[in-house]
Amino acid sequence: MIIDLIMEFKQLIIQGLLSTIKLSLIGIVLSTIWGFVIGFFRNSKSEFLRIFGYYYVEVFRNIPLIVQIFFIYFAFNIADVFPFLKVVAKVLHVDDSNAFFSALMALVLYTSAYISEVVRSGLNAIPYSQIEGAMSLGLTRIQIIRYVIIPELFLIIIPALTNQYLNLIKNSSLAMTIGVAELTFVTQQIDAETFRGFEAATIVTILYIVLTLTTSFVMNFVNRWVSKNGRRVFA
Repeated sequence: MIIDLIMEFKQLIIQGLLSTIKLSLIGIVLSTIWGFVIGFFRNSKSEFLRIFGYYYVEVFRNIPLIVQIFFIYFAFNIADVFPFLKVVAKVLHVDDSNAFFSALMALVLYTSAYISEVVRSGLNAIPYSQIEGAMSLGLTRIQIIRYVIIPELFLIIIPALTNQYLNLIKNSSLAMTIGVAELTFVTQQIDAETFRGFEAATIVTILYIVLTLTTSFVMNFVNRWVSKNGRRVFA
């Protein structure tokens, strides 16, 4: 019975779920921030920033994620390159800081390339007449970004952002290839000990469905809230 398996490996399943949640939440935050930066680079007046943004997207979007994970993990010891990550690993209760942050960095680099394209498309969808109208009112560039571009941008891109967040959660399963004890890794461990791979996969599948449906629910709520109150927040 699946219930018996859950009770027997409860601690292992919880550990895997927490690892997946950590990778997903931190990855979503960092990839969103960096994706917005690259997206604005793509629409910048600076030729250097536009070229940088273009090649960033082309490189990281077209290299398979698992290749990026392997490259970062085997080419660098992330915890030694960035010593502060060892402190972060203790706070997050991460056992293998190199594996965890290698997977996280690959997820952020890969997902931010897609998010930047979402942001770029959203910026291009904003009618230039609105920006001209803001300029005619005497608004500065910062004020135009805050009061015109950002509110309109969020109204446009939230559904597409949701898709990228769901993809990131599912892609986090690739972290198992370098030994991160997330949900898919847990499936293999349970299967190796009990030869009950189907039941283990069923448990993990249900947990992934819960995670993705929760993310969709939260983003749908955010989308409705922004549609009603977005402009008021930035005003």
